[in-house]
Parts: sequence; structure tokens; C-alpha cells
Amino acid sequence: MPIVSATSPYRTLIIDDDALIHQVFAKMLSRDFPRSDRSQPAGRSMPGTGFPVFEVDSAFTGQQGLECVLKALAERRPYTMAFVDMRMKAGWDGIETIARIWHECSDLQIIICTGHTDFTWHDIIRRFGHTDRLLMLKKPFDVMDVRQLAYALAEKWNLFNQARSHLERLQNLVAERTAKLQESNESLQRKIAEQKQAEQDRRMMELQLRHSQKLESVGRLAAGIAHEINTPAQYIGDNIRFLQQSFAQVIPLLRQHQRLLSAVKDNTASPELAAELEQQLRQCDLDFLIAETPGAIEQSLEGVRCVTRIVHSMRDFSHRGSGEKIPTDLNQTIENTLVLSANEWKYVANIVKDFQPNLPRVPCLPGELNQVVLNLVVNAAHAIAESTGGDPQKKGAITITTRCDADWAEIQVADTGTGIPEAIRDKVFDPFFTTRPVGRGTGQGLAIARNVIVGRHNGTLNFQTQVGAGTVFTIRLPIHPVPITQPQEKAA
Repeated sequence: MPIVSATSPYRTLIIDDDALIHQVFAKMLSRDFPRSDRSQPAGRSMPGTGFPVFEVDSAFTGQQGLECVLKALAERRPYTMAFVDMRMKAGWDGIETIARIWHECSDLQIIICTGHTDFTWHDIIRRFGHTDRLLMLKKPFDVMDVRQLAYALAEKWNLFNQARSHLERLQNLVAERTAKLQESNESLQRKIAEQKQAEQDRRMMELQLRHSQKLESVGRLAAGIAHEINTPAQYIGDNIRFLQQSFAQVIPLLRQHQRLLSAVKDNTASPELAAELEQQLRQCDLDFLIAETPGAIEQSLEGVRCVTRIVHSMRDFSHRGSGEKIPTDLNQTIENTLVLSANEWKYVANIVKDFQPNLPRVPCLPGELNQVVLNLVVNAAHAIAESTGGDPQKKGAITITTRCDADWAEIQVADTGTGIPEAIRDKVFDPFFTTRPVGRGTGQGLAIARNVIVGRHNGTLNFQTQVGAGTVFTIRLPIHPVPITQPQEKAA
């Protein structure tokens, strides 16, 4: 399948029995859509010239949508995403349409469009399981929500294909280098210069592999972060609409009060004027507004705080830094990682945080340490999901502990998953070793994690495990700065 580049049109399929909806989506996803709109809330602006090009196709029934997907696959020009209406008058409904499309094209990203509440997100999870390929968009549509959602999914598509292409090149490069090293093994003692060059190439490949792992993680987290932001955004919008409607009801009441006040001042107040005010009070239902408005405001503020927390965590997580060790708050680093990875673990596990207060700052490379903690948390979530069969009623626990032990800072990530079988315990840190199905991992996560902790931070990364009970990974980092070396220590 050809790789779609960032400059290629992102093929998008609209499946809806309402022709007007197709026109609305085509306009919303147009690159020529106005960059600003006075109807948009203050502080929000439309994407500019950097907004990607979307090639929009239409289908008015689920059957037509499936035919479009099959045709696109046959032409080797697959769709990037599909917007599917939950309710259609003729043929399949949205759920049946998605099931049939995924049977033919399992990696298509789908956005469910619905204006009804009779089918919840939990119902969808029970039907399709937890997946980062499925999002929900409620009607009526907000232009910015649709454009930003499409933009995020297009970026996810592009990052995924970049990572896949990059990883294939790296795997080929590793295979070629390995063959050359095996052939030249007998002459290494005589060719010191070649040995130094091989060492330099090896370090360059490790750097590229770490970058590839970062791209893979960002691609995997993109949909989850979009979902986490979408949830508070929805109830903020609902509350603001409630406040808008409430204020519209209060305005006539305030004007009636002004009339009564003026009449009292002019000594012209009449029973009819008082009766009109009482009628206005009954229509306004002021007691209901007084009871509900503070809660709507507080809930909206909490939603804003939630989005702000996610954005700040993403900023700290993705910060590349200067390449030099800096004093780092390990507790805050772990908090940021948990916020961003919530969609990976919140459906299968509860997080238990046992952080030592006032933990000394540790000199480290924050970006690389973020990646290590992310890998351990995601691995723990997958192990728990495997042990529970993905049943949301049987959540496990991921316990993260920080503490100071003399001149060392220690991080423990413990799960209640399946544990590691004895037969593979000595292979878990080997490059490209994985027990996951094809497409679910590269086998680089723990290998890179050990290289970062041991090779880049002069620390240790070990684990204890019991089949059927779970696994505990322990990171130990020196609190006092030490030079970066490449020790050949074997983790237990």
C-alpha cells in the first residue's frame, strides 16, 4: 500500500442519508473555508494555510459506504477517515455500517456522528472493544470541532505512515549492519579504525530508533488525547448553551423590574404592573436558574482546567530539551505521562500513586525519561487487559511509587497483569523481541528504556515478576550528576 505524504489529499468518506450534511462537511473541510468567523467564540481561530487538503467522497447509505471503501482499497488509494451517521433511514445503521467496513478495512479511522443519546459510548465499547480508531462527534456540529478533529486524525495518519516507513528503513539498515559486522568479526582486532566507525554507526542507529519510538508513541496517543480533550469540550459547550438560554430568559424579567422601579419612583405603580412581573417570574423559573447556574459555571471552569492540564502535560512531554541533563521533578514528570496516556489505561486499570513528597530533583534527560515511563505504563496496561480479557468490570491496578534511597532516586511501576513467563524473562530487554501480534509493537520499548536508564543515566532497570500475579519494574537513578557512559551491565 503506498504511503500517503503530508502534501497528498487526505481521502475522507461521508456516510449520511442527509444530502445537506454532505454539503456541510465539504464546506467545513475545505481549505478555502474562512480563517475567521465572528460566530466563533473569542480566542478561537480557524486553521490557516497549513490546514491540509481533504478529498471528500459521499455515500448516502451504509451499503454505498462499503462499496466506496472496497473501491478505494482496490485502487490502492485508501481512505484516511470516515464520518458515519448513527441513524440512517434506509439500509444499515451506523453500527452495522462500521462493523462491515472494519471487516474489510480494519485500520480505517471512523468518527460516529449522532445527535441522540439512546446509544452511549459504553454501548459502542461493548460492540467494538477499546480502540483508538473510533471517536464520537455529537450533533449539531461545531465548525472548529470538525476541522480540528479532522486535522488531528490527518496528522495521526501521516505520523503513523512516517513512523512505519522510517521503521522499515531502520530494520533494513539494522539487518545490513548486522550482516557486515558478522562478516568482519574475525578482523576487528586488526582494524581499530573500522571498530570506531562501527561504534559511531551503532550509536546513530540507537538515536534513530529512539526517534522512531517517539513517533510511534505520539501516533498512538494522538487519538486518545483528542478524545480526552473532546469530553470536557462537549460539556463546556453544553453549559455555555444553557447559560445563553438562561440569560435570554432573564432579560425580560430584568426589563420588567426596570419598569416597576420607574413606576414606583414616579408613584404610578399599579396592580397590573405587579401582576405582569409575577407572570414574568413564573415564565422565567428563576428558582431553577438560581439553583443550576453556579453548577454550570463551575463545571465549565473545571473543563477548562482539564484541557489546560492536558495541554501543559503535552507541552512538557514533547519538549526536546538541550540534550543535557537538567534537575527534574520525577513526580511531575510521571503525572504528565499519566495524563497523556490516560486513554491507554483508564478502561482497564486504576492508577495508584505513592509519591514521596519533597523528592530531590534528579539530573536527567526529561524527554527520554518521559518515554521510559510511558513505555512501562502502557506495557502494564496491556498486561492487565490480557489478564482481564478487556472486561471493564474487572479493572486491575497500576501502582507507581517514587522514593529516595540514599544517593539514589527510585521509581517503581507495578501491575496486576499476567506476569512474564520464565522462558522469556532473559529476552525482554532484547531489541525487536515482542510477544504482541504484528502491528501492536516493534519490540523496541524495553530495549530503548534499558539503554536510556543504564546507558544514558548510569542507572539500573530491573524487574520482578510472578506469573498470574503481575510484574514490578524498578528504575534507579543517581541523584548526584555523573558522566554519561555505556556500561555493559545485564539487568536481572
